[in-house]
Amino acid sequence: MIKFFRKIRQKMLTENKFSKYLLYAIGEIVLVMIGILLALQVNTWNENRKINKQELQLLASLQKEFTFNKDELNRSIKKAQIIQRKCETLLKNTGNREMELSKNESDSLIYLGLLGIITYDPSNGILSDIINSGKIQIIKNQKLKNYLSNWSGILNDVKEDETWAVDERNNIIYPFLYQNSNYITISQGLGENNKITSGFDTDYKKIYKFLEFENLVNSHRIWNRKNELNYKRLKSRIEEIITLCEQEISLQN
Repeated sequence: MIKFFRKIRQKMLTENKFSKYLLYAIGEIVLVMIGILLALQVNTWNENRKINKQELQLLASLQKEFTFNKDELNRSIKKAQIIQRKCETLLKNTGNREMELSKNESDSLIYLGLLGIITYDPSNGILSDIINSGKIQIIKNQKLKNYLSNWSGILNDVKEDETWAVDERNNIIYPFLYQNSNYITISQGLGENNKITSGFDTDYKKIYKFLEFENLVNSHRIWNRKNELNYKRLKSRIEEIITLCEQEISLQN
């Protein structure tokens, strides 16, 4: 093809048809430019198609990961509510109130309620990879991109309150129980080695008369209520992320 055009130009020059040659040359340049633009357009289209395909894969993976995280969060919310109810039952028997709990009931409520701790540990493998690799820039939806970028900060706020609850249990509640109750009997039949028996005959009702015990139970209830509210706010954000992923996937399919 190039030889063909060259022969035409040479023929025009030899025939002194310069004006026609000039027009022809300009036309040839225009055709070449159009060819280049078309090639660039095709290349851009192919690149965009690859990026869109990659974005769809990222969105599908994020949707799956956050759906899993939502299920885990629902379990954490439910456990936080159970701990609160157990603490509320304990509080109905403190101070001068009539004791209505049997020893086994008391042991179970203290072990699973007062000593119960819940932490939320979501799966962040896919999101971390997307952020660390810079692939987050592939995602076009700016709102979704912002939510994903801010996820770790929101999660850290939740973890801080969880840490306070864990620290209170480990540093205050456990020492109180070790000093004022029979922890061996409390832990019997609840996952601990039930072959171990205590050498002390203690009154399990005694600690219910202590104001400190009531305060510890109530504080633990409050921390779990706070964690529950944090989890519910976090759940709302997770649901927004899942919805945005689903919308973007639907738009591109």
